[in-house]
Amino acid sequence: MTLSNTVTLTTRRKALSRFSAAQVPPHLSASERAAVRETLLLFNQVSEYQTLGICAEDVASAQRALTAYATALGCPALKLDLPQRLGVVYLKFNTLKGAWYLDGYSGPSRGVLVSYHGSDADIESIDGTYGPFPLDLFDSSQMN
Repeated sequence: MTLSNTVTLTTRRKALSRFSAAQVPPHLSASERAAVRETLLLFNQVSEYQTLGICAEDVASAQRALTAYATALGCPALKLDLPQRLGVVYLKFNTLKGAWYLDGYSGPSRGVLVSYHGSDADIESIDGTYGPFPLDLFDSSQMN
């Protein structure tokens, strides 16, 4: 990775830092949504794998968000057989192992957290957790 690429990643990381103190994703304009998607996909190219943490009002909403994010990040088609639960849920998914965890959630947070992981020194410029981002950030109906 060149110095200019590292600077670009560092600049983009700083731009995503505004989400880190939020409990719910802010409303984003179409151009802001596109910029966030572009940065997440760029970080995806540099990292080895990702972990997604999703807080949603119900299992169906969490699964829709997981499918959209995982697809955008290049994961193979997901066929998770998630158990039904009533109420707010937390769904965690590891893109490397395809492993998931689902539980009830009583906190106020909503949205998607994306963590990037890797063993290469280059990943250090983006290694970390970002978000929360809107559940529908990678929903095809929201990408225009």
